[in-house]
Amino acid sequence: MLIYQKMNDQAKRRILFVDDEPMVLKGLQRALRKMRDEWEMTFTSSSKEALDILGSGSFDVIVSDLRMPDMDGVQLLAEVKSKYPEVVRIILSGQVEQETTFKSVQLAHQSLSKPCDADILKHTLNKLFALRNLLEDESIKRIVSQTETLPSLPTVYTKVINELQSSEPSVKKVGEIISTDLGMTAKILQVVNSAFFGLVRKISNPKEAVMLLGTETIKALVLSVKIFSEFNQKKFAWFNFDVLFNHSLSVSMFAQTISKEEHLDQNLVNNSLMAGMFHDLGKLILVTNFQEPYRRILTEARETRQNLWDLENEEFGTSHAEIGAYLMGLWGLEYPVIEAIAFHHCPGKCLSKSTGLLTAVHFGDAYDRLKNSSNDQNSGNGLRQLDRGYLDNLGLANRLNDWQTVCKELTERKV
Repeated sequence: MLIYQKMNDQAKRRILFVDDEPMVLKGLQRALRKMRDEWEMTFTSSSKEALDILGSGSFDVIVSDLRMPDMDGVQLLAEVKSKYPEVVRIILSGQVEQETTFKSVQLAHQSLSKPCDADILKHTLNKLFALRNLLEDESIKRIVSQTETLPSLPTVYTKVINELQSSEPSVKKVGEIISTDLGMTAKILQVVNSAFFGLVRKISNPKEAVMLLGTETIKALVLSVKIFSEFNQKKFAWFNFDVLFNHSLSVSMFAQTISKEEHLDQNLVNNSLMAGMFHDLGKLILVTNFQEPYRRILTEARETRQNLWDLENEEFGTSHAEIGAYLMGLWGLEYPVIEAIAFHHCPGKCLSKSTGLLTAVHFGDAYDRLKNSSNDQNSGNGLRQLDRGYLDNLGLANRLNDWQTVCKELTERKV
């Protein structure tokens, strides 16, 4: 039976809930009743009817059960991804459905355990809507909507496969291999931090993620579900993926160092590595989906010394920063991380006016560009790219020399 809660305010976010059990739908209605002033919610017990509903109007999110007759959650989300890619996809699944749940990893932006706690569901949806408010531009949604995996270097992909198919695969080795690839790191953290695995804290280290998932789960995800994708390196010879990874790794270390230096909250310090590692993740999406225009943009940025993100905005209506932030938000990363990724080139545009991950990543990015200006694909002007007005407003201008000192010491220790 189809139940509508009709709202006249078109600004309200629209959510479609799909579950073949009427009692579950009634339970969701009761649990979410207080959200009626903010959300327009539609409930249906049929996957086929859900597709008809999506075809009749615009929706922001679909929340679907995994096990349903006729068309299960995996099949439904595959149809939604194909026909309505702008809709955020959430799957609800139980522990007994592990194999099928793994298949949904490629189709769902987030997975929640079933039965789903109402507060967790509300928190998840509110985070997604906050993300859309932060990054409302339709260009971002259009580019990110079809992204399910991020390409991995063939050499790294082969190493992972070979280790998993060996007679005695080492979960430690698999973790070490995955941690050397930006795309693999992002995907494995999306998986391990999904509510399906029931972890009490967010995991930001890919090595720890692999250890927690275990060899058998990693095998299923990589060999059966194929959560990692390999790309033809010859087609992308014009882009230096090693430079991107090394820059990302350096920024993550600098961001953590500055976070500690400023005595930020421990949770922010823990997330600083992730914020720094993924700050340029949007470049992977642009490189692999818009090869010729992005190749031209990179060349122009290098030859004219224009800001890469300005040229990206001219071409795509958005930049790699917003694109990466939006994808990571869909995959469930914490808001401070999303904020740091989205505004790392233009922190003054951020509404938050306190020292945090954004400050640390902004400086770490500029410092690494200065340090490696001869290798960076858009080296720019090093520390001259810092937003001095933003730093002045936070009262941090006098901290720049100290930050340079601790980052330099970190670099020397690594050498």
